[in-house]
Amino acid sequence: MQTFLRVVRDIALLASRIVAGLTLVAHGWHRWQVSGLEAQVTILADAGLPAAQGLVVTTIAFELIGGVLLVFGLATPLIGLGMVVLNVTVILTVREHAGFYLTAGGWEYNAMQAAMGLVFLTHGSGRAGLDNLFIRPAGDQEPLIETEPAS
Repeated sequence: MQTFLRVVRDIALLASRIVAGLTLVAHGWHRWQVSGLEAQVTILADAGLPAAQGLVVTTIAFELIGGVLLVFGLATPLIGLGMVVLNVTVILTVREHAGFYLTAGGWEYNAMQAAMGLVFLTHGSGRAGLDNLFIRPAGDQEPLIETEPAS
């Protein structure tokens, strides 16, 4: 039963990483190519944030690069931390007075992204992520694919 639950956890982390990573890339691409840097800078400047240009470039770079890394399961806890910081910051600075629902400009999407970031921060990429090639959590010595010993 433990092995089955580990496989289910790995599949869940893989699916979550892919969806969250592609979503990050899509949002970063949209900010950069569709709405444009100037519109993003205006939003942050209107929220009273200093160095809006730098924050926009950093956010877009994080979403594009971090999203790709997340899909492959590289630096997953670090990307998870970035997701938490980014989305909590957005909630507290830009969307806090807009209410909950995204359809009204609210923060529900950002709350979900922050929650996913917490999952990646605490659970990593799972055994199907490339992080597993470099870092293996203590007590997690079971390989993703079990092989028969050579006779």
